Amino acid sequence: MRKYNLGIDIGGTSIKIGLFDLDGNLRDVYSLKTNILENGKYILTDIANLLKKKLNVSEIRAIGFGVPGPVAKNIIINCVNLGWQRKDIVTEFKEVIGDNEILIRVANDANLAAAGEIYKGVASGYVNAFMVTLGTGIGGGVIIDGRVVDGINGVAGEIGHTHIDDLFDLKCNCGKSGCLETVASATGIVRLAKEYLKQSDKPSILRNFPDFSAKKVIDLAKANDELAQEIISKSMEYLARVLAKVSYIINPDIFIIGGGISNAGNFIIEQITKHYYPLVMPFIKHTNFEIATLGNEAGMFGACYLIK
Repeated sequence: MRKYNLGIDIGGTSIKIGLFDLDGNLRDVYSLKTNILENGKYILTDIANLLKKKLNVSEIRAIGFGVPGPVAKNIIINCVNLGWQRKDIVTEFKEVIGDNEILIRVANDANLAAAGEIYKGVASGYVNAFMVTLGTGIGGGVIIDGRVVDGINGVAGEIGHTHIDDLFDLKCNCGKSGCLETVASATGIVRLAKEYLKQSDKPSILRNFPDFSAKKVIDLAKANDELAQEIISKSMEYLARVLAKVSYIINPDIFIIGGGISNAGNFIIEQITKHYYPLVMPFIKHTNFEIATLGNEAGMFGACYLIK
């Protein structure tokens, strides 16, 4: 009897596997290190071997996979961090697990993080949501009418590469310049801060540090360091401008803010919304903004949601 679903979140350094009953209750969690040798050749085999060791494979009904890259119609377009190019993970995994009856679905990890928050997190009860993950880069996930939206090339929601800035014109890892990611991600905040320090004579405790993190800039902004406040305000203004455009396209019930920057809590929400609402009024009276609550487990829950 097939009585379990699995939510598998494949990250660049680790893989999280959630074992769920058919009602969506989390029963167990497994993890293993991501082996990216030989362009990720061993990843699916490692997962299959772990599952065979822990479970009776014939009891698995369905598996949802979250991967760090664009996905379209269950086909991975590419996952740079895993070494994968175009990949049919559905067919390949059925071969290594040795069971063609298992239902398998695949989606981008940021989209699944948004789905996870709708399923068991802060957005529970909503059906239209947009999630922004503010970490080393910026990811985005779109949920419309309760369904994950991938897009034809698997890049729906990837707002990090929206062109937003010509003033600083910082180079992005994607090869373009002026992307949102260059000024509003964790690395972007640091880069923006260094530009401000070069161009301004204002005193700031930041000048005492040869190097610093985005958290340091945020902490100093909270402590009323004037220049740090200007930096964070400008960074979140860039983000708010993009989210305002998102609102006019899909008009979500809720924006979910995740990633390392979200640890700043209500402070970061206030910085975003003070710029967001003047841009969308009077057409959009209110949009909920919340900090994500599932953390590193969001993708795992979202992968279960994808198949449930």
